[in-house]
Amino acid sequence: TLFRELGFTVKMSGFSNRKLYLKGQSTIPSDTVCFPAKMVHGHIQQLIEMGVDAIFYPCMTYNFNEGKAKNCFNCAVIAGYPEVIEANTLNFGKVKYINEYVGPHERAKFPARFAKTLQKLFAGIDASEVKKAVKKAYDAYDAYMADVRAQGAKIVAEARAEGKRIIVLAGRPYHVDPEIGHGIDKLATSLDFAVVTEDAVAHLASAPVRPRVLNQWTYHARLYNAARFATEHRNIELVQLVSFGCGIDAITTDEVREILEKGKKLYTQIKIDEITNLGAVTIRLRSLIGALDQQKKEG
Repeated sequence: TLFRELGFTVKMSGFSNRKLYLKGQSTIPSDTVCFPAKMVHGHIQQLIEMGVDAIFYPCMTYNFNEGKAKNCFNCAVIAGYPEVIEANTLNFGKVKYINEYVGPHERAKFPARFAKTLQKLFAGIDASEVKKAVKKAYDAYDAYMADVRAQGAKIVAEARAEGKRIIVLAGRPYHVDPEIGHGIDKLATSLDFAVVTEDAVAHLASAPVRPRVLNQWTYHARLYNAARFATEHRNIELVQLVSFGCGIDAITTDEVREILEKGKKLYTQIKIDEITNLGAVTIRLRSLIGALDQQKKEG
């Protein structure tokens, strides 16, 4: 939205798939990094092949502050991975690569700061126009988040009316990517679950969760609050999606498990990497169904 408002022609690298992942595999510096980070390499390579003039992939230390945690950090990979891409991509050619550190979480300061960033890179950038474009970008983001929450409320209401069980597939926004998520959402619906994401329901928790650990990450705060929401309602279960290679999830999994078990809910974890075989995932979800049925029989 921001760049379109400033008169740029914007091109996207497209949806993720196996072919796109393999396209960037030769530039991945470490096999231990999470699968979402590995996917970035393919997207960058595709943009280069599309012949774009510039690639915008900024570093972002902070996320938006949703008022549910002590701070609003992104994880280290999100914060600094654009620098990893720059160091390991040798074929940018004439493509301008923009990986400046930006801070859209500071809504009052961001327009002026971002205008200065763009003015260093492109001619004819007017600060007042950047301010207007940033305002429209924030409006678009706020409208998107409102839509996600409204759709979540609609799915929950319809599922309750139909007597369906509801699964909160709780991970991070990138888990909705069709290649990273491996179609787990569709698998769950085929097993007669209604499916919502953590960002669709986290705000509905009765109160912000205060975990035993320092809660300073925007996405992790959503996880904890989505878990509390699940404990507060019948027929709502939470399944945590974990990226293989994510060190911070060693902490979040323990905290989410504790929140659910205190609320007498079952904890189910699905670990995701580049392997696409859903056999094990099917077994986990069917096991969850079996355990829920047994709980219902025992009253």
